[in-house]
Amino acid sequence: MNQQNVALEQSIKGVFEARQDRSRRSRDAFIESGIALLNEFRFNDLKVSDLARHSGRSVGSFYKRFEDKEAFFRALQASTVARDRKIIELRLDADRLNSLAPQEVMDELVDTLVDIFSSEVRGVLRESLLRILEPVDGWAPMRKSGQDVQQRIVNRLRSAYPGRSEMDTERKLRFCYQIVVGVLQNDLVNDYHAFSTADHSIRSVLKVVVSDHLNSKSSY
Repeated sequence: MNQQNVALEQSIKGVFEARQDRSRRSRDAFIESGIALLNEFRFNDLKVSDLARHSGRSVGSFYKRFEDKEAFFRALQASTVARDRKIIELRLDADRLNSLAPQEVMDELVDTLVDIFSSEVRGVLRESLLRILEPVDGWAPMRKSGQDVQQRIVNRLRSAYPGRSEMDTERKLRFCYQIVVGVLQNDLVNDYHAFSTADHSIRSVLKVVVSDHLNSKSSY
């Protein structure tokens, strides 16, 4: 069972347990279709019939797996977090970070986050971000994952800058993370920027900004 399926076997409100392989395959087909279609449509404009047609399943099959579209969206988020965690565990593993120089660590952080924000789950990330001010914070699952990423970087680099206190270095590192994620979040919902994930120009610029801030003599 892969990491995606492990996440979806956990209790998700409104997602019915898939006990047989056939049922799991149908559930996962709907999820793959949802991830793909959200790169073309807003979630509110996405119909169950569209998901059924794209996945080669029926509308009835959808409602055997998901209570409603909101339950389906929670499943999309769980799948997205699982995919992102797989990337994070591979590229920001503590042993790997320890093998990299400080600047290489920050470059890898930027590369990893840009790759995640421009991946096939981009549409799910966008919809989650647009729900951030709703009563149920749509960005909460992604924020939790991001907090883990921050801590990995802080643990690796807190003591890596001689002549600066660990507290000041940690503050800088956390702000660098905030800069990167803030820019990438803005890119999710706004296509009118000089630098973008679409043409990969944002990657090199973010690396320069992060490097400049970390190497500055300011305490913030």
